[in-house]
Amino acid sequence: MDDRNDPNLTICRLSLRGNAGSAKPPVRLPVECLQASEKFRLAPLYTFDLEKRVLVDAEKVHRQQSSDSDEIKKSVLAKMKSITSADESICIAILEDHKYDLKTSIEAFFTSS
Repeated sequence: MDDRNDPNLTICRLSLRGNAGSAKPPVRLPVECLQASEKFRLAPLYTFDLEKRVLVDAEKVHRQQSSDSDEIKKSVLAKMKSITSADESICIAILEDHKYDLKTSIEAFFTSS
């Protein structure tokens, strides 16, 4: 069963702050802990597998969104250049000023000309 479909995760929001994203757990438990575990019956250690899978999935989604965003920006730029016949640097500047909204960017171009 895939735990990532757990209904409790639908409201889960991950946010890494500071060096939490780069901190690594110890590779091996200290000898004292291992010896103590031989004397007492301990519950199995929690491995955070679910959380690790969610983080990996979130990273994949973020990478996909940024690549999709770049493709959309290139497409909007090409469309604006074809409509206005303006230089690419001018189109980029106007598009950035208008958050890549094609309609308002084209209107701004023609009103400023």
